[in-house]
Amino acid sequence: METRFETLFFDRVNQQYEPVRLDSLLAQHLLITGVTGSGKSTTALAIMMGMKTFHQNLIILDPTGEYQSIPDSRRVVLGRDSFLDINHLNANEIGKMLNITHPQLLSKLPLAIESLQISRNVLKSTAVYKKINRTRDSHQFNLKRLSIANKDFDLNLIADQLVEEFVIPRNDDKADFTLLGQQYDQDMIQRVWSDLETLRLALRAMKVTELPEDSNDNHTVHYDVGYLINLFVTHRASEQSLIIDLSEYANDIHFSQTLIDILTREVMLNRQRFPQQFPVVIFIDEAHRYLPKVIAADNGIFSILREGRKVGVDLMMSTQSPLDLSAKLIGQFGSLICHRLGSPEEIDALPPAIQNSRLALMALPVGEAFLKIANSSAVKLVQIKPSSVEHNTNNISFDI
Repeated sequence: METRFETLFFDRVNQQYEPVRLDSLLAQHLLITGVTGSGKSTTALAIMMGMKTFHQNLIILDPTGEYQSIPDSRRVVLGRDSFLDINHLNANEIGKMLNITHPQLLSKLPLAIESLQISRNVLKSTAVYKKINRTRDSHQFNLKRLSIANKDFDLNLIADQLVEEFVIPRNDDKADFTLLGQQYDQDMIQRVWSDLETLRLALRAMKVTELPEDSNDNHTVHYDVGYLINLFVTHRASEQSLIIDLSEYANDIHFSQTLIDILTREVMLNRQRFPQQFPVVIFIDEAHRYLPKVIAADNGIFSILREGRKVGVDLMMSTQSPLDLSAKLIGQFGSLICHRLGSPEEIDALPPAIQNSRLALMALPVGEAFLKIANSSAVKLVQIKPSSVEHNTNNISFDI
């Protein structure tokens, strides 16, 4: 069955509806841009509601809690009724999540995680894994036992465990190189101490990796978001959309960036491991808030843009200004819906075909946009038919 929007886009020049195939709209991904109040969120919602009628698998990463009203969806609020299982993350992801930047701490982080895994799963301890005066043979034996054990660990101990990783031999004739270390490297610990204190503060404030405090409430189900993502990218969903609300962390931009990076990479990893014959669409709203200034090659969003189509993962993203995205990133989007923009500089960041409508772009009424479909040079002025479902903008009204 062909999935096609028949009455979503009204061609303002030819005064007729412009049929648009969903596959064409999302080929090479879709970027929706426009200033606040221009209609981009309404457009995104109308497209997503259309996807639901086509029974398409849709995952919405909602950083502000704006998409609460979408019907027939599985919605979870990270940090409230859902959590992120850190045992599925690698050391690099955990380092990003905790904003560990000191090179010495980053180099010791994989060892600290491994040590905490030994402590909990091999030694059945709730404390840190002491390395001082521990023999290398004993440690190797514990590592072998860990290979067949669980790999979970207590993240709250990571700062204290990092200290335990800075053990060195004595520097006199009593040095014993059969031990992991005989004394703490005081100089190095002093150098990283400020970063360790910052890490401890971050750990106390973090709740995303744990069940919420009311997790013993038998009336509330708490979800592992990694498990939900796995379900939605590997199975046709009966409830066609999964909404992951990240609004609990809306004020922590770095942490939100890291969460979106981790979640989008989780989508790609699951789809690469378990290939399917149906597409999955990922929507990221207000992306201008959560894209890092420098996007690494292994960034989850960039990974989807480059490789997603090969495994049936399509990205739809909205942002206030094209200037929020690098030229490299914009070049990965084949389809664009451009609502009103505020400056010539923003228009200059768009593909040449849309730049030809420079004056009109700065004067578009709410709900109108220029539409460019992937693999087509045509740019059409369209009015987008809004959905009957409204999104929550949380705007404060002057009316009482």
